[in-house]
Amino acid sequence: MVYSKMEEELLRQEVLSSFKFKDKTSEKILDELTQMAAAICDTPISLISFVGLEKQCFKSKIGLNIAETPIEDSFCKYAIKQPDEIFIVKNPLQDIRFKNNPLVVGYPNLRFYAGAPLTTAGGITLGTLCVIDTKDRDLTNLQIKALKILAKQTINYLEHKKEHIQQNNLLKNSISKFNKLSNHSLDALFQLEVNEDKRIHFTYINETIKDLLPHLDTEDFKTHPFKALNFIHQEDRMMVENTFIDAVRHKKDWDITYRILNPDGTISWHQSRAFPDNFPGRKIVWYGSFRDVTDKKNYLELIEKIIFDISHIMRRPIANMLGLINLLEVSDDSDMLNNRKIIKYIKIVSEEIDEEIQGLNENYQKIKTSFKDIY
Repeated sequence: MVYSKMEEELLRQEVLSSFKFKDKTSEKILDELTQMAAAICDTPISLISFVGLEKQCFKSKIGLNIAETPIEDSFCKYAIKQPDEIFIVKNPLQDIRFKNNPLVVGYPNLRFYAGAPLTTAGGITLGTLCVIDTKDRDLTNLQIKALKILAKQTINYLEHKKEHIQQNNLLKNSISKFNKLSNHSLDALFQLEVNEDKRIHFTYINETIKDLLPHLDTEDFKTHPFKALNFIHQEDRMMVENTFIDAVRHKKDWDITYRILNPDGTISWHQSRAFPDNFPGRKIVWYGSFRDVTDKKNYLELIEKIIFDISHIMRRPIANMLGLINLLEVSDDSDMLNNRKIIKYIKIVSEEIDEEIQGLNENYQKIKTSFKDIY
């Protein structure tokens, strides 16, 4: 694609702004490329130069103790105009463009320059891999070819590094989004690792654990998971510990419900679930969750009570009523006194049934109220 001068300048600055390599590995690799260029071309100075709007900066430099120069003093600004060729200046003192250049008349007293453009796959030339000498000289065809190859390796490395950084940033953003979602979950989601020496520790657990166990030291809990047993009801601790150890030993799913003793003396019901995932070697990673199921437990107990009341408590008055109705059916019209007594008893039993139904409804409404924050 052909860009106008203005478009190319803007695109160059946009691309350059994305190259922010601060790790020592990047610096070492770039320094090795400049060292190789200087060695092959037999020059005391070699640079990886990026051309900006107001200055050129040296991403890597060998044999030079300055980090940047004003753009008007730059040789590289001419080199980037011919992205497919090596730009060579053999005698800058005789070149009208450079004879008064501070880099020529002063330090480093430049007498030879050769710059290989660093052009991206998108056709934007960022700067050069250049070699500089303080004496008159020239490059052989083999050296020119080698400088082109090194320039290509340089831009390939820079683009791969940039892509790696972008992927890392995407990963960090994804992790950040996951944590935001995870920390708003009602479940404490976790990843637990059991390594070769049977050491158990959490490699991840979300912030919900602080809501479930507010008095637990979360950071300490990550490295010492069994400390959570102190918060479990004494009668349930051994069951929880033994079932988990058994699940780890046999690499099987773990699903258990148990009681938690709250600081105020009340009891909550928690459920823990996890499943194993084998990794190379003997390391096993478990994915799971902790959940407060107190409301669910209360709801189930209410349902069980309603079923029990219907099947046991209410059977007696209903049976009595059926018996009384049967007496009415077999009695004759002349036995009015007995009929009145039977009707009286039917009324009593009806009121008893109505009272039981009202009691069941009140219990249900209490549990329903406790669920209002959930549903």
